[in-house]
Amino acid sequence: MKTVYQMQGYTLHLIPTKKFKTMTISLRLQSPLLKETTTLRTLLTFVLIAATKKYPSTKLLASYLDENYGARLSTNVATKGESQVINLYTSFVNDVYLPHQEHLLEKQLQLLSDLFFDPFVENDAFDQTIVELKKKELKERLQVNKDDKFSYSLDKLFEHMGRNQTLGIPSTGYEDKIDEIDGKMLYQYFLKCIKEDEKHIYVVGDVDETIVDVFQQYLKFPENHQDYPSAYTFKSQHPDVLEIIEKQDITQSKLNLGYQIDCDFISEQHYAFTVFNAIFGGFSQSRLFKVVREENSLCYYVSSSYDAFNGIMIVNAGIEAKDYHKTMDLIQQELKAIQDGQIEKRDIDVAKMMLENSLRKTSDEAGSMIALTYNRDITHKVESNDEYIEKLLNVSQEDIIKVAKQVRLDTIFFLTGKDFDENN
Repeated sequence: MKTVYQMQGYTLHLIPTKKFKTMTISLRLQSPLLKETTTLRTLLTFVLIAATKKYPSTKLLASYLDENYGARLSTNVATKGESQVINLYTSFVNDVYLPHQEHLLEKQLQLLSDLFFDPFVENDAFDQTIVELKKKELKERLQVNKDDKFSYSLDKLFEHMGRNQTLGIPSTGYEDKIDEIDGKMLYQYFLKCIKEDEKHIYVVGDVDETIVDVFQQYLKFPENHQDYPSAYTFKSQHPDVLEIIEKQDITQSKLNLGYQIDCDFISEQHYAFTVFNAIFGGFSQSRLFKVVREENSLCYYVSSSYDAFNGIMIVNAGIEAKDYHKTMDLIQQELKAIQDGQIEKRDIDVAKMMLENSLRKTSDEAGSMIALTYNRDITHKVESNDEYIEKLLNVSQEDIIKVAKQVRLDTIFFLTGKDFDENN
């Protein structure tokens, strides 16, 4: 069965499975990540699903979804390296499992079409009352992120590490830019997105080729052949390790470390680095967890993560302020040990097993299936899950040591209490 179709203005991807009684549709709009548009784009995700001309309020739109067996509709925005992606997500019961044909697919596609081509607009502007309400919601969301010290400290790491680069641009936008936006400005940007964004649509469920005709009938976008860049390898603009210590009225300190790694999603070394990260700090069996947390009781949590679209590695730890230097030393020691080849075969085997189990579990959740496929599509990586697992399992100890030697500490962001003395 053919699973990829070039439609008018978008690429349609079918992911057939009989695991779910629902159908899930994800429309992803990709555009370059820019300082000038990130706030507009984030606010748009709030306004986009608030109303249509047919359902000119959030309440009316919600009632319509409830009437259709509790269909879901949501949006979010995220960065994929050099791109910013809006994800419009809807799920609903597959007609196959209803006593009578309700044509829910057709209804949801008509709704998606209305959201883009028949929105609640007057005088070439989104309804200002809705826009103001959503601006308030966005401000509240950004404040919640600021109050969550884990999220805040990670955002600050990216801000300092990626200053004047793509990495430093937040996908959630800038709070001080929100008030500048009105309904007309946002609608003009929306029209630009419809015309210029690269669009992929994913459908997960018990589907066959006949669904293509339904999409062709209900959903069309302007012809567009954009191919925006996404994954890249971060290159630092400062010669020495940048250390930022910020003091607030908090009890648990947050340690965030950003590393250059000379590797990203499309690199040949991607598979080796994925295994390395799993050994170093990616799972509960990792070196950082066992040594820093269990053996030395130095942190509440510790982990490493591989950001394959920005080509960096991050280490996060929640610690007592007094343990800052000792924790830093232990993390560096564990990294050096792997660089020096001190890796047991058992550690490699466990890491590979956990990666394989994690990847196989993605087929149990529609969103994860879409996310994996999308990552490959926007990077033009032709690879099945089984092929990906095989490449991970073929990673050797020498491959792991090689990528470990490329890891270099770039930026430290330490959020700590007001009484912290960096000289101790």
